[in-house]
Amino acid sequence: MPLGDEATIASLAEETHTDQAVVQCLYEEEFAVLDAQSSVKNFIGVIAARRVRERLSAPRSPSHPVNARAQRPNARAQRPFRTA
Repeated sequence: MPLGDEATIASLAEETHTDQAVVQCLYEEEFAVLDAQSSVKNFIGVIAARRVRERLSAPRSPSHPVNARAQRPNARAQRPFRTA
């Protein structure tokens, strides 16, 4: 994980009132997916942070907490990046 990512994870955890370990797991998951799919690596951290924020902001009930290993809830995540 790149150097500034710990600060991003801490910020997301505080912003979303979520345990930092859960945020880190989600961030690493999103980062790995983006890293594998993209040819331009400059903004992977920014996009991963946005996706984690979206996942943590999605409405959920107390009986259905965030699952760090669950598939992304929207279909956009299933589309690969264009490499034209």
